Amino acid sequence: MIAQFPILYPDEDFRSIVYRYHVLSGNKNLSDTNIDLFNRKSYKNTVFPRNLSYLIDRVPSNFISVERLLHNHTYFCWLKPFVPTERFASIMDEIMFNKGESNIASLLGKERGRLLVEDYRYCPVCIANDNKSYGEVYLHRKHQLSLLKCCPEHGYELLTHCPNCGEKFESRLVTSSICMCGFDISETDIGEQYFDNIKPEQEILQNFEQLAKYSKELHLEDILFKMKNILGLKGYMKYSGRIDRKRLIEDFKNYLVDNNYNQFLDVNVNSQMKTDAFILIGNQVKSIIFYVLFMMFLSGSVEEFLIDNSAFSIPIPFGNGPWNCPNSVCPVFNQPIIRKCIRVDHQGKYISGLFGCPSCGFSFAKRWKLKDQGKERPYAVLTMGHLWNSILIDLHSSGLSNTQIAKYLHSSPGQIKVALSRMQEPRSDKRIFQALNILWSSLNLNCEVASTSEAAGQPNENRARIIELLRKNVGITRTELARKHSHLYHKMLREDREWMEQVLPTSKKNKVRIDWERLDNQYSNDVVVAADELYRRNPSEQIKKYTILAHAPKTTKEHIENAPEKLPKTIELLKSRVETDEQYLLRHLPVIISQMKKYNKKVTSLENIKTFSPMYRKSTEELDEQLTNQLNDLL
Repeated sequence: MIAQFPILYPDEDFRSIVYRYHVLSGNKNLSDTNIDLFNRKSYKNTVFPRNLSYLIDRVPSNFISVERLLHNHTYFCWLKPFVPTERFASIMDEIMFNKGESNIASLLGKERGRLLVEDYRYCPVCIANDNKSYGEVYLHRKHQLSLLKCCPEHGYELLTHCPNCGEKFESRLVTSSICMCGFDISETDIGEQYFDNIKPEQEILQNFEQLAKYSKELHLEDILFKMKNILGLKGYMKYSGRIDRKRLIEDFKNYLVDNNYNQFLDVNVNSQMKTDAFILIGNQVKSIIFYVLFMMFLSGSVEEFLIDNSAFSIPIPFGNGPWNCPNSVCPVFNQPIIRKCIRVDHQGKYISGLFGCPSCGFSFAKRWKLKDQGKERPYAVLTMGHLWNSILIDLHSSGLSNTQIAKYLHSSPGQIKVALSRMQEPRSDKRIFQALNILWSSLNLNCEVASTSEAAGQPNENRARIIELLRKNVGITRTELARKHSHLYHKMLREDREWMEQVLPTSKKNKVRIDWERLDNQYSNDVVVAADELYRRNPSEQIKKYTILAHAPKTTKEHIENAPEKLPKTIELLKSRVETDEQYLLRHLPVIISQMKKYNKKVTSLENIKTFSPMYRKSTEELDEQLTNQLNDLL
């Protein structure tokens, strides 16, 4: 057990705890202290502990838990919510067992996006108060946040060096109010308070405290889901599911300026939000201050953002139908006869709906925008249909005037005149023909396809257009071509498929499919080899799922993580090779005995083991018997 381990103070930085132990121990250098506390030879006092399990095993079991130590005395409470799930296990391995190189401190940000300042900082009033309350001085976590220039509690500028001798605190942490030069730092001429100027800092710090309050149960996926949900509720989500980045970035920048928060965000907002998935995709945290400010922008505060359970969904454009036929000459006029709507997405700007009555052939188009939902827009007629046209011809042939015909067809004389002229000279607007082709082809009706397809362009003309598109877009896939030129692509597939198959890029459908059954057998062997090798090495940490996967081939690990449902044999085998708590305690017993002998501790009974190592206090009665038998064999 460690003697004279210091009491932990409120909001004390972990580095301060290590340094106060260093002073109490009388060690000549920090390397000796790191060996005492973490069994690792290092001259650095790191932001996060490494091999923390070694320290936890050597302090009383009721002293402090790992969770409380990380949450209350390191910056883990602000980092954890933004760590990708697949990276979390490796970070905990580094903290608990000094295993791997996740470089956890870098996740707190680099250069302009750093969460912490490089120099240790102290408030002179806090130094005086700590000295009075505890008889010593310690490093406060919140004072190290880069967004603060002054103490949020007292309003005075934070110190980075002794005002008398000028020595920086980075060379040694402050544990007493008296500097090595004899100057009492608590009696520094502290000047004026800046309460009027630090309101933005206090507001952001309050939101950091709210984040810490919820961080224990918070995951990256929760934040990402909430962000997308709230962006949708605030109107930044297009119907296509993409974000209106231009408007979002502009509004966020204005929010920062209006609240004087832009001074704390040195990162480029545009680069942080360069994709629709923007800030949370990738394997590293870029700027935690950015995330906090973005949550404040979306919901007013981090807490309001985290407790917001509002649901967002995009309504179906034009509804589910059926829809009425608005053609007055239709036998089912104003009745819900139209049962299908062909929706076309115009690059997220708006949705067009194509409607056709199967009874009279009347067809029309409507536009729909997300911001206009609930507002009924007028429709545009594509064609009056075969029934209306036949009645028009009959009435015109009978000698009725345009005015008389218009009255019968509920139209106007001008529209009748235009309709009659179009029968002699068909309209040249290709967009109308394209819409009709899409509509009637999708509905499997042939009312007007024959007459319109010729006007839409001869086969040779369309072949030339396809060849030109392929020439200008070298390497374009079928999917991309279909997305950019939907009507032409699908029309040519219907009418000229044999030629299209000759000139189009190879279809991805022709690629060889993955043989998952073969891979399942192969990956099962990989897992067995990795697990056997791990147990042979007898590592100090417990062998869990990701411990095994870390030693398996990279491809094996990726497939297991991304497609577990296709690898049932591998998953079942992996579960069987994971080491249970009981198995770990039995395997780890020789290591504990070795450590106890190293520190001249008695090893005569299982109770000695439990006194030295708290994790053995959780064992069951049955396990105690097995441990006792193994202990007797080892002694």
